[in-house]
Amino acid sequence: MRIRVSGVFERAGEILCMKYIYGGKEVFSLPGGGVDQDTPLREAIVSEWREELGVKLDIGDIILIGEAPATKRHPQTLHIVFEALEIRGIPKIRSDKTRSLDIAWVPVEKLPKTPLYPDVGKKLHQWLTSAPRRSLEFIGNCMERGFW
Repeated sequence: MRIRVSGVFERAGEILCMKYIYGGKEVFSLPGGGVDQDTPLREAIVSEWREELGVKLDIGDIILIGEAPATKRHPQTLHIVFEALEIRGIPKIRSDKTRSLDIAWVPVEKLPKTPLYPDVGKKLHQWLTSAPRRSLEFIGNCMERGFW
């Protein structure tokens, strides 16, 4: 199973996405990427945002976790979506590190119908418009006392 981490950064009613053209259609992706073996999840997402967007990132808790079944072209993938609390720097596509064409600020109200990877626009819209927002706590080391 492949693991992919991504982050949701909201600013002024919009979230930061990466823009692509697939099959002649404009589609968007939550910034992030696959996790290499033995790389901590938070380290992986911070590294992806630095490499692909040129920004430093502070990560919060998990917004959602979703599973994408395997297809002929892609392995089964576990998507872990974190809240991005703060970015430092101006996000811009680093074309030597990604196939993304540009960044895009997608309005929160358009998320339910936006072609988004992973396909979590409806759930993100619910989370972003709910009060209070509820997240899953991220435990960086759930074996810290070493009982096993």
